[in-house]
Amino acid sequence: MIPRQERAQASAEAILSAAEQLLREQGFARMTTNRIAVRAGVNVALVYRYFAGKEAIVAALIERFTRATLEAFERVLATQAEAPLPVVIRALLEALVTTPGVPELHRELFEQIDLTKRRAYVQAQTAAMTRAMAELLARRRAELRALPDLAATLFVLENATFAATHAASFYRPADLSLERVLDALADMIGRTLLPVA
Repeated sequence: MIPRQERAQASAEAILSAAEQLLREQGFARMTTNRIAVRAGVNVALVYRYFAGKEAIVAALIERFTRATLEAFERVLATQAEAPLPVVIRALLEALVTTPGVPELHRELFEQIDLTKRRAYVQAQTAAMTRAMAELLARRRAELRALPDLAATLFVLENATFAATHAASFYRPADLSLERVLDALADMIGRTLLPVA
């Protein structure tokens, strides 16, 4: 629970910021509420005043970065609404892999979704992105290839993209650049949705 008063809000933000840093540097397993308190410059009792434990802190970070990803996705759709669909697809993929922008943090948050019981929350935000994409494609239906079942295609693309963008963010081999992976994923989605040139 993030408090509303300004001073309390600043303390809660310091706790979240400290947890974010520790997740990047040490990972979830080594992060403790004591370490968070020290890094935030607060008493550990204050950490427990706002959060039930480190799982609750990570849950708040998952919600924050999932919202930020949805906002980045929606910004791309708004700013690229008239761009060619391959450009839109590539920009959307980039938004998905660059939020929160730190691969180590992204991986730690992703790996704690079930422990923090935030799977339903993340799925709801992902579904919102899929709906937004479906609306864009419905407006630009004339540019798409003939698809027997757009809903089923979007379901497959949503889940494939979710897995591939997370793998691209933090599981890809060191010798495989993010650009190459995004290009390959954009090409796969384009081949699925767009007519063959």
